[in-house]
Amino acid sequence: MNAWPDRQEGAVTLIGALFIIITLALMVDVLQRMAASDVLDTTVQNDAVAALFIAETGIEHASYLYANGTTCADLSLLNNIAAGRGDFYITASALLAGDCQIRVRGEISAFGVQRIVEATLRNDGNLLADANPDFNEPDTFPCSAPGCSPTGWNLPAGGWDDTGGPDGSPGSPVLPDRAAYVEKTKNGSGTATTAGSFGLTPFTVTAPTVLTLDFDYKVVTSGNSPQEAQLSFSLSDGVNTFPASPAPFKSGNTGDYTTGSVTFTIAGNGAVTFTELSFTLFAKSGKPKQIWLDNLDLRGPGGGGGARLLKWREIVSN
Repeated sequence: MNAWPDRQEGAVTLIGALFIIITLALMVDVLQRMAASDVLDTTVQNDAVAALFIAETGIEHASYLYANGTTCADLSLLNNIAAGRGDFYITASALLAGDCQIRVRGEISAFGVQRIVEATLRNDGNLLADANPDFNEPDTFPCSAPGCSPTGWNLPAGGWDDTGGPDGSPGSPVLPDRAAYVEKTKNGSGTATTAGSFGLTPFTVTAPTVLTLDFDYKVVTSGNSPQEAQLSFSLSDGVNTFPASPAPFKSGNTGDYTTGSVTFTIAGNGAVTFTELSFTLFAKSGKPKQIWLDNLDLRGPGGGGGARLLKWREIVSN
C-alpha cells in the first residue's frame, strides 16, 4: 500500500493558518495606518485653528502699536513674533485714505500649517471719528430742515444751525458749517431743549479708565449767569449709561466759540464696549438765549483713541 498521501494531511491546515496570520497582519497594518492618518489629520486641523488664532493675535498686536504711534510702514518689521505654539509675520502698506492695510501670516512650523488674514486699520485719535463730530455732513448747500441733519444722528428737525460752527468754511457750497443748536426766543419761565444721539461704531476701553470729551460751544444771551446754558453728555454700552462730569456742564454768555471739557469715569474692571453717544442742550428760563455745539473730540487717558478694524478677511490659497 502507498502511504504517501497520509504524510500530507497537515499541509492544508498549515496553509490555512498562514493565510489567516498574513491576513490579520495586513489588517493590523491597515488599521495602524488609518489610526495614524486620523491622528495626523486631527493634529493638522488643530494646528490650522491655532494658526488662525495666532494670525488674529498679530492683528491685535499691530492695532495696539498703530494706535500708539507706530507707522504703517514700520508694522512690516514685525516678523517671526512668537505667539502660543507658533509665530506670526506681518506685511503692511499705507492706503490713499490714510488707513493701513496689513496681512498677517500665522504659522505653526511642526507640520508647516499656516493661515493668512488681511485687515484694514484706521488710527482714530478721536474715538468719535465715525460720528462726523464737526457735524458737516451731508455736504449739500443751501440746506433747509429737515434735510440737513448730519449723517446718522438722531436729532429733531430744527436742531441744526447751518450757519454755525467754527470750522473755517463760512457758507461754502461744498462744506457748510453746521452746529447742533437750541434757541429760547422769549423772556420768562419757559425753557428750550435739543437732544441728540449717535449709534457709534463700537469701540472698547479697559476699565477702570477716564475718557475726556472736548467740544466747541457758543452761548449768546442777554444775561450772564453761569447757569444760563447747560450741556449734558453720556455714553452707553447698550445696557449701562455713563454720564459725563460735570453734569451738566454750565456756561453763561461766551459771545463766540470756546472750548469746553467734560470727563467720563469708567469704573469697574475689564472691557467696556460703547455703542452710543448722547448730548442735550438746555436753555434755562429767563432771558432769550442761543446755544451752539460743535467739534466733539473724545480721547483716552493717553490723549489718543485707538485703531479701528475697518475690514477683515481670510486669504485662502489653493
